[in-house]
Amino acid sequence: MKVFILGGTGFIGQYLTKYYLQKESRVFLLVRSPEKIKTLSPKVEIVLGDALKGGDWQKLVPEVDFIINLVGETIFKRWTPEYKKRIWDSRILSTKRVVEALTEKNVLFNASAVGFYGDGGEEELTEESPQGKMFVSELCKAWEEEALKGEKKGARVIIGRFGIVLGRGGGMLSAILPFFKLGLGGRLGSGRQWFPWIHIEDLVRAIDFLYEKEAKGVFNITAPEPVRNIEMTKIIGRLLKRPTLFPVPKFALKLLYGELAEVIMASARVIPKKLLELGFNFKYPDFESAFKASI
Repeated sequence: MKVFILGGTGFIGQYLTKYYLQKESRVFLLVRSPEKIKTLSPKVEIVLGDALKGGDWQKLVPEVDFIINLVGETIFKRWTPEYKKRIWDSRILSTKRVVEALTEKNVLFNASAVGFYGDGGEEELTEESPQGKMFVSELCKAWEEEALKGEKKGARVIIGRFGIVLGRGGGMLSAILPFFKLGLGGRLGSGRQWFPWIHIEDLVRAIDFLYEKEAKGVFNITAPEPVRNIEMTKIIGRLLKRPTLFPVPKFALKLLYGELAEVIMASARVIPKKLLELGFNFKYPDFESAFKASI
């Protein structure tokens, strides 16, 4: 099997690369900077190019079985108008470039995010739930529409709406753990907002599962047990043996992150309904077991 990963040098991409190498697949990575090559496994086949621009790398697409597009600037920076454009362009342009090269022989997995739903409050959110009203909701809708154009080329398209990803070596935990270890962690606002998450091992397994099941369409790639922020905070504090006495008020987040604060404080009780219906078995269904495996 030939797997071509775009965005493969990031946190999720590194786990996917290792997973498919262990399955003895041929793994191709699109790499923009030659400097990155030094840090990659010698078993990986490197393709130099920029995912946001057309180029010779697109010629590889018809020759592989599975394309996984993870390209996207992190949203966890202060949102200036310029940075919002970078967030948008990185996702939309990379997806356009992939779709341009697709054929009926290809399967495309394209990342999206649970930000599609915006702030859902207490409502249980499945793949059939409506789009939210935030910038990230508009972004996810446009991103997914771009990927689904691949169906017109005859390709099978799978879209994964990711929750926050837990795991060693990156993701959300690399940003928040230092604060909790210093005893400075705490709930966000009231702490009652729902937090959709998934362990990196389950995310990687879910992507491969959907490929093998010949699935298509949109799937929530989240654990079956979303957790409230206040419960998540208590679990982290207990397992790290640190106090969690300092709630973070919304105005402080707004000062730090601007518009992004609304996304951080949003409640999204997301359920992976379609994954469960297909029979996917989660290794880490609850937050405590997933967190233990991530520290």
